[in-house]
Amino acid sequence: MSDPLIGAMITAAVAVIGWCVTYFYAKRLEDRRRRLEIRLHHRSQQIEELYGPLLSLIEQIFKGWEVREEILEHCECSAEEKAAIKELIWRRYFSPLHTKIAGLLRTKLYLLEGITLPESFSSYLAHARHEDFRHLLRNELQVDTSGIPERPWPATFHPDVKATLKKLMEERDRGLAQLK
Repeated sequence: MSDPLIGAMITAAVAVIGWCVTYFYAKRLEDRRRRLEIRLHHRSQQIEELYGPLLSLIEQIFKGWEVREEILEHCECSAEEKAAIKELIWRRYFSPLHTKIAGLLRTKLYLLEGITLPESFSSYLAHARHEDFRHLLRNELQVDTSGIPERPWPATFHPDVKATLKKLMEERDRGLAQLK
């Protein structure tokens, strides 16, 4: 073989190897970018469709509770009138919020962070259903539910939702920075 032919074959081989390396490197980068975009899309869904609305509803319940307690504290009402005020506010304000939370948990469970329902979520659902049933029995059947112990609001529900939302937003922000 002649030197020009060997040189041409070496040049062709280097070009083919260079093309293959460049192609596989670009393919790897594109696959990484696509996986990152999929993860970012999922994080955005979690934030926009579950954890963001959930935190907003919880905050509305907390603020409503504060306002109701302030009203009851300054109201010069009898115990019966205060009970009627509590019932009205529960029916018109708290019950619809609990219904919205239950709807989110029913329809958006696939967006949970992790593979199991957090204990605080289960405790919240038990609290909300217990409250619904007490009001239902009292209002529809006139059953005295004052002797039935209440299920308290789960102390970790709000912090769990808030911490998870914060974590998801931080992860999304880091992912967006990686895309730039």
